[in-house]
Amino acid sequence: MPRLIEIFLFLAPFVGFAVWRLLFPSPLPPLWLVASLAAFLAVMLAILLWLWHADAGDANIRYVPARMEDGRVIKSQPQPP
Repeated sequence: MPRLIEIFLFLAPFVGFAVWRLLFPSPLPPLWLVASLAAFLAVMLAILLWLWHADAGDANIRYVPARMEDGRVIKSQPQPP
């Protein structure tokens, strides 16, 4: 999901320019188009920051990677310090 958001953030200026040139061939873009693109980018950045924060773990919890015990794979799991 974060990769899709990064792709959308990358493509947003190109899509905005294409919409502007196809729908409004005047030299200046209409104000509603600029406002809607700015709002879209703000929402995308907020979602990206939220996902980045949600993906981070607690700094005080120790991470134990997956391991093999008795021929079984034990999942990775956080453990208290």
